Amino acid sequence: MFKDAFASLPFRRDDELKILDVGCGLGFLSCTSAEFFTKAQITGIDTFEHDSLRGSSIEKARENARFLGLSDRIVFEKGDVFTYNPKKSFDIFVSNLVYHNFGRRRFGAYSRLASWARPGAYVVMGELFFSPKIDLIRLSKEFRILKEIKPQTGFEIYLLLVMSRKGSEKKLA
Repeated sequence: MFKDAFASLPFRRDDELKILDVGCGLGFLSCTSAEFFTKAQITGIDTFEHDSLRGSSIEKARENARFLGLSDRIVFEKGDVFTYNPKKSFDIFVSNLVYHNFGRRRFGAYSRLASWARPGAYVVMGELFFSPKIDLIRLSKEFRILKEIKPQTGFEIYLLLVMSRKGSEKKLA
């Protein structure tokens, strides 16, 4: 699903992009991003301590990237959406199964993510939306929701969103 979402973005696969993976865990989405966007530089941030991913560590994320031959383009750092302060701008922000862990604090996390996204940046977010109407209203205050992708089978509350920072008007494929 993420590769389909990436293909809909107005970027070429060999563009030199900067991607931030928020809540990267073991680095699988960081690696998927690096495999799809062959010249992208990816930064993955995580606390590497959340109960939702037992055994997670920055070392394991680095090992996964190294195993796939992608460690030259992926950097992992300790950080979270509430405290991280990006030192550079990013073209794409990705996350999968992160924000539902924050309960009501997720709304502040959405705003924080939006503050990092300049016009022209895109967000690809896979999430369990237990209150989809409320979450989509909150997200639409910060972002233009361009595409909603639902899995063909499985979780009914999982949704993959492709969004742009308001002010970005590029059309998707």
